[in-house]
Amino acid sequence: MNLIKHPLTELEQRLIDVAADQGYELTHLTKYVCELGQTRSVTIYLDRECALRQVVQIMIHPETPSGTLEAIEATQGLSVSPDLSHNSNLRRFPKRLNNGKAEISFARSVACADITAFDRLLQTLATE
Repeated sequence: MNLIKHPLTELEQRLIDVAADQGYELTHLTKYVCELGQTRSVTIYLDRECALRQVVQIMIHPETPSGTLEAIEATQGLSVSPDLSHNSNLRRFPKRLNNGKAEISFARSVACADITAFDRLLQTLATE
């Protein structure tokens, strides 16, 4: 991981610290996403482009069970986008064809109102 080439912003570091309290660690870093993995094989991605605008946008596995998605939606400060997000940097998520010739990784996008909402998201995913 090259933190010199892709340094973390203050918000990103705070989010990674919150995730560390829930058992996640920074496992991969690109210009566009921070990959956070947990020992239970749960992986999430922090959208770094949104974080630059002080927006907490998390990408979760596209096949997250509907019960978990409903629990996320019912949690204050969290909102799941109805559309799937596509990003070639989501290396641990499945791929599919999306208007192009090559397959690309996809995910469900969750908007978090603040860091506290992000913590609640991690707690909800822990019960999955």
